[in-house]
Amino acid sequence: MRRDFRQTTALSDPRVFQPQVAGFAFGALGGTAAAGASAGFAAGAAAGATFAASTFGGIVVQATLSIGLAAVAAALQGAPKAPKPSSSMVSYTNPVSYAEWCIGTVRKGGMLGFDGEKNKYRHQITVHCAHPIEAFLQTYLDEIPVTYNGIGEVSGGPGGYAYVTELPGEAGQTLPARIRDDFGPGSDKELTDAHDFVGLGCSYFRGKRVSTEEVADRYPTGRMWVATPIFKGLNTIYDPRSDSTGWTDNFALGFAWWLTERMGVSVDWDDVAIEADACDVPITDRYGVTRAKWRLNCTLSDDQDFETQRAMLCAAADVFLYEGIDGKVGFKVGRYSAPTVTLTARDFLEVQMTSGRSGSSAPTEIVPEYIEPDNVYREWSTGTWVVGPGNQTKRDTPQLYAVDNHNQAIRIAKRLGTISRAEWQLSGGIGAIGYELIGERFFRFQHAELGMDEVFEVSTLRRESVGTWSIEAVSVTAADFDFDSATEEPARPEIDVETYTAISVDDVTGVSATSPSSGVLRVDWDTQDDLYDQEVIYTRQADGEVFYATWDASDYTEIRGLESGDVYTVQVRNTYGSTKGTAFPTTPIEVTISSAAAPSPPDAPVISSTSAVTGEVSFVGTAAARSSSIRVYMAATDDFSAATALTPLKPVGAGAFEFTISTDPDPTGYYWLAALSSDGSEGPVSTSQYLTIS
Repeated sequence: MRRDFRQTTALSDPRVFQPQVAGFAFGALGGTAAAGASAGFAAGAAAGATFAASTFGGIVVQATLSIGLAAVAAALQGAPKAPKPSSSMVSYTNPVSYAEWCIGTVRKGGMLGFDGEKNKYRHQITVHCAHPIEAFLQTYLDEIPVTYNGIGEVSGGPGGYAYVTELPGEAGQTLPARIRDDFGPGSDKELTDAHDFVGLGCSYFRGKRVSTEEVADRYPTGRMWVATPIFKGLNTIYDPRSDSTGWTDNFALGFAWWLTERMGVSVDWDDVAIEADACDVPITDRYGVTRAKWRLNCTLSDDQDFETQRAMLCAAADVFLYEGIDGKVGFKVGRYSAPTVTLTARDFLEVQMTSGRSGSSAPTEIVPEYIEPDNVYREWSTGTWVVGPGNQTKRDTPQLYAVDNHNQAIRIAKRLGTISRAEWQLSGGIGAIGYELIGERFFRFQHAELGMDEVFEVSTLRRESVGTWSIEAVSVTAADFDFDSATEEPARPEIDVETYTAISVDDVTGVSATSPSSGVLRVDWDTQDDLYDQEVIYTRQADGEVFYATWDASDYTEIRGLESGDVYTVQVRNTYGSTKGTAFPTTPIEVTISSAAAPSPPDAPVISSTSAVTGEVSFVGTAAARSSSIRVYMAATDDFSAATALTPLKPVGAGAFEFTISTDPDPTGYYWLAALSSDGSEGPVSTSQYLTIS
């Protein structure tokens, strides 16, 4: 290792400078130009007064007027100040929660804005962010990707046990009828029209209560599912190029939003437009995927301090941040431009130069953490960027949690590597020429005594007093900002994402549908495996509203109370727990609801004898005219209102019958029989029969 320490002090203080610079310094001290002052001096004084009234670099840090990637690099190392994105894949309840702002495309959970249970269902509203959401792209429930139809019915994962409704937070939004019906006026957790969650990006989901035996299958974690959707977030970002607001992941536009809307400072929108164009330059990665050069996709939380947010954002696009003499904050995204300012020995009050390309503190390799969409928007490590040789391997792992692609993260790794092993590092004090460096990312430094003519990038530029500045910089070349993805981008480590495989469900067969009488829709299908329930999907053609009816262990169902003359299309599918099969027939059956009066149902069956053994009961008797089947009811007491129907139906004809039906192991209880006609009309029940094992 070779480290050279060289120091020089300017032999004379540079006192000759432009009158507007003198005026600027005078105004910055609070002076006002006299009536006879030159125009240049007066203009400078006015600008200086504006500068003095500003935060003096507060958006950068204290009196620092410029800051580059080298200055924020340290904040990317060590103990994380910004939370890992995977830590946001939760739902939580706090009496007070910090606002979160989602720029670009993110995946996250959030706080529970509502949590209540009623009528066998649990209702929750998760607040993902403190602003409306542009679009939901994919929802995960407990890490299982799910889809849902127009009424929120979930397919995949929990299936029919879950309902999801997107609440993006736009004006005019209302809560779903399901939650309003259960928690309307007079309920213990009353929801009114004011509880519309407008202005907040939310998801509503409802879970069905299940038996203790089913909890492990339906709720693997033992609680309600955690909803963590992928979504496009903030949609009020201003684009000066089109004079419009909307969603974008353009870094410059998102960063300008943060500066103006969150930090409360002003920017020059013409300059922002230039940087936005620079961000949109297409870059093709080693895999042939083309993206915009600098993108911004991240979550910002109000519990993060300013320096943490600034470091995370600036590192994402190799940003040079500065405050101008007009008090506006400017920035430049990562790219090289030829310097327009040259400093010489005369400009420095003192200067310290350090050279050397290696050292115990210099990393030999850099492996950033970033957000990888293929890892379901969780953090992931890039391939290794090799910086240079060393006595032993030293790895830096900067946290780039505002970057969502491997190529962008590696380009930042290259820049961090070139900074860590810059040929020259410069620090010192300069005079009034510091005003000319405001907003300049690069400068040329020429020093005859040292035989130096190098381009430097400003790390920090700090105003110490009027006419006195301190500066830190590192030497750079144009090649430091070039990047050839085909030859320089290392391979991304393979991602082994656990996938959810749905259980295979057999297709239902033999589907038919009729309307045998007024207001009745009857749907039949072939007898299916006992594993499955059957779900009827019937859609009213007049308005497209979809309805569902589930039947267990039978080969038909009847839906009553429909409007005569309405037309429905009908399909049936098998379901196994939360997994649903394909609806058949593929072309739905169209049925017009009849207005014909239903025939009189059959009279009650007459029971002549009964018997009971473990797990079943038997009946002998006579069925009335028009009987085609018998339904058995059972209750623990002699109260038909408490009875439940046993399955399956027992086919009979008019006349004598004898059959056996399965029950619980202990069949003790009261039983009733009711006859059904061929159109499904059910007649009155028989007198009750008390049965027990004899």
